[in-house]
Amino acid sequence: MKINLLPLLVVFILLSSCGGSKSVLKDKKLKTKSLKAIVKNYDKSNPRFETMRGRLKGEYIDGNDQQSINISYRFKKDEVLWMSAKLAGLIQVAKIMVTPDNIQFYERIDQSYFDGDFQFISSVLGLELNYDQIQNLLLGQTIKPIEVNKSDFESVDKYFKITTTYEKGLTQSIFLDEKTFKVKQQALNINDSEIKVIYKSYQVINNMSFPKEVIILAGDKDNEVQLILNYKNINLNDDLKFPFSIPSSFKPLELK
Repeated sequence: MKINLLPLLVVFILLSSCGGSKSVLKDKKLKTKSLKAIVKNYDKSNPRFETMRGRLKGEYIDGNDQQSINISYRFKKDEVLWMSAKLAGLIQVAKIMVTPDNIQFYERIDQSYFDGDFQFISSVLGLELNYDQIQNLLLGQTIKPIEVNKSDFESVDKYFKITTTYEKGLTQSIFLDEKTFKVKQQALNINDSEIKVIYKSYQVINNMSFPKEVIILAGDKDNEVQLILNYKNINLNDDLKFPFSIPSSFKPLELK
């Protein structure tokens, strides 16, 4: 059985629709002032920590396959993301280490590895993501920063919907909980490629909120991957190591 789950953990989710009445501020200055206040509260809601470790269960679904796998992960914020995947919690099948400069991973079943830049993500998704954006996605933060002067917002049920338009037709849509200012769902898209994410629930660790269950949809209508992540046993600010070594007998993975 070929396992390609772990590399796809870096690219992700399912966006459920939010209905209900909408209220939109008409005055542009008032709207800008209100959006600045919303973004300020959102920034305050983001967790502050140095390191993070824990376990998660990942379920991978595409048009041909469905798999479940257990993953141990370690973060050093803004510096490194490390993951180790095991079948049945016992047999290691893959490892990945991501830094701001590159991505490395290997798979034991195929005995293959990748060691290169973030172009790998573009080849999978058709969307460019950097380290910060991957980190933000996993931590329940907006993939790209909310640029007030490029954004519009409206109230939708119990959420603030913020839509930002960037260069080259890239758009980001975010739903923030109006009470907690945590991201409920977000989508980043350009042309026919899209990443959609819904954070179904959060958990409080050391008075900070972290995602608990996340559903991710990535790709396009012809090549869609769904990933469900359930975070467990989060520990903060431990002294962590990030062991990683590609076996010498493994062959490089060629991107198509």
